[in-house]
Amino acid sequence: MEEIWLGKDGEKFHALLFRNGSEACIVMAHGFGAVKDALLPYADVFKEKFDVLLFDYRHFGKSDGEPRQLISIKKQLEDWERAVKYAKERYRKVALWGSSFSGGHVLVTASKLDVDAVVSQVPFVDGMACVKAAGMKDSTLLTLAAFVDLLASLFGRYFNLPIVSPPGKLAFMNTPDAMKYLEMLPEGVEWENSTPARVALSLPRYKPIRFVDKIKCPVMYVIAENDLITPAYAAHKAAKMTKKAEVFSLDCGHFDVYLDYFDKCTKAEMEFLERNL
Repeated sequence: MEEIWLGKDGEKFHALLFRNGSEACIVMAHGFGAVKDALLPYADVFKEKFDVLLFDYRHFGKSDGEPRQLISIKKQLEDWERAVKYAKERYRKVALWGSSFSGGHVLVTASKLDVDAVVSQVPFVDGMACVKAAGMKDSTLLTLAAFVDLLASLFGRYFNLPIVSPPGKLAFMNTPDAMKYLEMLPEGVEWENSTPARVALSLPRYKPIRFVDKIKCPVMYVIAENDLITPAYAAHKAAKMTKKAEVFSLDCGHFDVYLDYFDKCTKAEMEFLERNL
């Protein structure tokens, strides 16, 4: 394993490169507010056949960026493009792997850059679908908190909200299964359950589904049919709009793909990657 830094001086992002001599590389990053450590089990599976480039977005983990824990869609897409371009300069074939929020990022990135395969697991494809799933009350409160955070930012401060919480408490994810998020994080990993609330203003307008018809390579959609975070119907709609789509459907919830259904998911994903790389 090799540690590398990508991006511009002053605000670089940190990545791990797992080498096994393959001519193909899988580029990976995590979902909403997490860190790359939570994806190490996936990297361990994929590195048996391929090289793996796993990175933290700016503002998270070991990467640069202030304030900490800031979720910026614009910056995260920039980080994806830089990571993919790094891989494309060094490998004959490159695949993208994203889950939840990054499941949307990989779709946008693949619509702009020529890659060989994409795995989009329980993806965020339509911000409005996710807002509707969250409900009017919580969505309104998140929006109000976002304006408070924007006001605070004018004075060099910020207003954070939890990324996950139990039902009844305001957070970006507070479904009955949301606390399973914490089970994804390895023991001892440095991670903070908070993010500046301003991202709530950009979530409804973020619609990776608008880009999927431009993707030329095969895309595997891993869809949890009982998903309370990123609704399954939106992912199925995106798959139908994708030229070369494969759907792997599971009778489970959003976080189960990382936990109880991990082996089943990674087996199917590995088979897809082997076929296309």
